[in-house]
Amino acid sequence: MTTPAAELIGVSQRFGSFTAVDAIDLQIPRGRLTTLLGPSGCGKTTTLRMLAGYSAPTSGRILIEGDDATRTPPEKRNLGMVFQSYALFPHLTVADNVAYGPKMRRVPAPERRLRANEALELVGLAHLADRKPKQLSGGQQQRVALARAIAIRPRLLLLDEPLSNLDARLRVQMRAEIRRIQSETGLTIVLVTHDQDEALEMSDEMVLMRSGKIVQSGAPRDVFPAPADRFVAEFLGYENFLALGDGRQAAVRPEHLRVVPLDTPADGAVALDAVVRDVAYRGVDLLVTLDATDATGAAVRLLADHRADTATGPTPSAGDRVRILAPEARLALLDPTPIPATPTEGIS
Repeated sequence: MTTPAAELIGVSQRFGSFTAVDAIDLQIPRGRLTTLLGPSGCGKTTTLRMLAGYSAPTSGRILIEGDDATRTPPEKRNLGMVFQSYALFPHLTVADNVAYGPKMRRVPAPERRLRANEALELVGLAHLADRKPKQLSGGQQQRVALARAIAIRPRLLLLDEPLSNLDARLRVQMRAEIRRIQSETGLTIVLVTHDQDEALEMSDEMVLMRSGKIVQSGAPRDVFPAPADRFVAEFLGYENFLALGDGRQAAVRPEHLRVVPLDTPADGAVALDAVVRDVAYRGVDLLVTLDATDATGAAVRLLADHRADTATGPTPSAGDRVRILAPEARLALLDPTPIPATPTEGIS
């Protein structure tokens, strides 16, 4: 069995009476990109800081490549770290910023220059090696921060919300760039994010956290269609929730709901009669808001992504009485007893 790149065993972090991370067990596989995902205050950044060595766990053990690093200081863990703020030295050139880590590790000057050049080539910025950070765009500064972390040849690369300061277009570009770098280098990367789209697009493994606990983990293709509970489903963008009448709860995405005439047979779907409350035109489709009653008699508001080119019957309008079909194969069954939320006191 391959030793994980890192492992947290029963790790907790408490601040007075508040528990930020609660006895988690987590393995970080080698050569993969793992995301720690969750809302503000869930414990993901605290977990990353303990892994980096900037914060010691209150209890539990941290192993890095099989070695106990629980009390090892950050500078001896050989981990690369990229923060939200890129923390580049404004008075140094791009090349000198990237070579700074190897210099602090007493790497000889010729090897430092070689590493800096290789890292800048990897992020596509070798042609800007002589510039100062203030002469770069935000996206270019982010790439320099990545190159600087890579140049120390880290055992793990830790990224703390690295794309949060970029505009939407640059964030999408940098997602692809980080994935490319991981693929080309085989680096083990741990990325902290609150953005589910970012996690779904970039992760080999995603770890969802809430109230200091891990609530679900796995590959995006496994987690997304089968959220463990309502919290996970809502966080991953599910918007429709139904009681099925046999004690089960289910989530279904808008694109999987069909809005059809009232007399349409169910044919292997959960069928609800509903009233159309609003129809929003979005170019390729319509977002239809509906009021219905579920199997328990509870009123539910549902959203359906209605595509005219695949729909049955006329385009719905506000006030129409219609039937909603939720194919059973598209229902995500949920654990009815999710972990309760607790106050976060600003800890993330």
